[in-house]
Amino acid sequence: MSHREMLNAYQVYQGLCPSTEFPKSRHATLRRLYAPHLPPSSATILDSGALVLYFPAPKTVTGEDVLELHVHGGPAVVRAVLAAIPECGTVPGTPGFKRSQIRYAEPGEFTRRAFANNRMNLPQIESLGETLSASTEQQRKLSVRGTTSSLAKRYEKWRQLLLEARGELEALIDFSEDQHFDESPAMLCASVASQVQVLSTQMEAHISNAVRGELLRSGISVALLGAPNAGKSSLLNRIVGRDAAIVSQEAGTTRDVVEIGLDMGGWLVKIGDMAGLRRAGLVGGDVVGAVEKEGIRRAKQRALESDVLIVVQDATADMDAEVMETVKQCADIGINVIVAINKSDQISALDTIQRKWKQKVHSALGLPEDRICFISCKEVTAGNIPAFLTTLQDIFKSMTTALVPDSDPDPDPSIWQESLGATERQRLLLSECLSHLSAFLTTVKSSSSVASSTSEKIDDETDEVDIVVAAECLRSAADALARITGRGESGDVEEVLGVVFEK
Repeated sequence: MSHREMLNAYQVYQGLCPSTEFPKSRHATLRRLYAPHLPPSSATILDSGALVLYFPAPKTVTGEDVLELHVHGGPAVVRAVLAAIPECGTVPGTPGFKRSQIRYAEPGEFTRRAFANNRMNLPQIESLGETLSASTEQQRKLSVRGTTSSLAKRYEKWRQLLLEARGELEALIDFSEDQHFDESPAMLCASVASQVQVLSTQMEAHISNAVRGELLRSGISVALLGAPNAGKSSLLNRIVGRDAAIVSQEAGTTRDVVEIGLDMGGWLVKIGDMAGLRRAGLVGGDVVGAVEKEGIRRAKQRALESDVLIVVQDATADMDAEVMETVKQCADIGINVIVAINKSDQISALDTIQRKWKQKVHSALGLPEDRICFISCKEVTAGNIPAFLTTLQDIFKSMTTALVPDSDPDPDPSIWQESLGATERQRLLLSECLSHLSAFLTTVKSSSSVASSTSEKIDDETDEVDIVVAAECLRSAADALARITGRGESGDVEEVLGVVFEK
């Protein structure tokens, strides 16, 4: 913090609180604020009791001197104080402090100053933005994970490892003829490749966790799928606690996808009720028209794009072949499936029927029993809806729990929980870094294969070219990591910073 900036804070204080002692640092001080350049009187009071706090650099959020004015919250008081601040300083017309030196901060300017003064790193700043926009408990927890410096330290640790590995390879290029190395070039490359392989495994897990974190950040997509009149809309209304979808005994009532966003146990969920699936043609005397056909097509597409598929099955009806075909397609691409056997209140010998349904669903879809729930959407009974929602939330939890690689040598496993907080920008740069590491491993393995498959000695020039290529791969990988924290050398860093700070 420069002396000039300190002088500005002092002059603002003297303009608003004339003839009073400058407050002690980090102490709340009660002061009366006056209009600048006018004799203090009851007519010139802006706020009769404001709290003034002064925080000296460098131990502030921005790393600069901070003067805080806590005024009464009335709009008129706030406007009057804001209008008075630019008038503070020396007497108008005299050299010195200029009014133009005081202005409103640009969007994200305080955060940018904190970054410039090394008070915050870029991952922390991104987490700050997510903290401000968090709307569910899981989003709040996710954003808090990133506010520590652990993620940035992990990225920097990886970057330093790559720089050291690159240094070893470049030493071979520059000094192999002049210096004696304890290891042969082949052994040294193999050693570096071993380190890079471990790093790649860790980075893959980190990227996978970042994808899981995106589910918390953007919301888990849930689709309700079933035959007409299976009870999809009724279940949606029970889940959201209101009549969000029309419920009717008439088949094909729901034609388009009804999307509802809600907080379900702390998870942001985007749930979609869709048209019931049935074969084209005559069904129960009803013709499946063009509009309903389009609704069915959209329902299938929405199901295939979901993270969790809730299959609603009427307990009094047979399993629909069209529904089962779509469910199998979803399961084959890794979508989590849970089956809700609805209208259980309409069947007798419930235990026997439940066993038969569980066997039937398990045989058709291979689902475990805990993914098969019996419910009733009637308003007069609980209908096992709470138990069904608990099972659904258990699925959400399993989808958003951090993965820990088996080969992780880090003694602190909490870093993998924090990796859930990696943003999409960080994940994309990690993927870029990983691609460079893969290219490095391919280059090294290719060189080793050539060396082992021929009895002739490979000339030094060929060896050097391969090592140069390998070293360049490591340089590019390290630069991708540096750009995550905003300290990289690439020309797009300033553009990245501008976007992040404005958020």
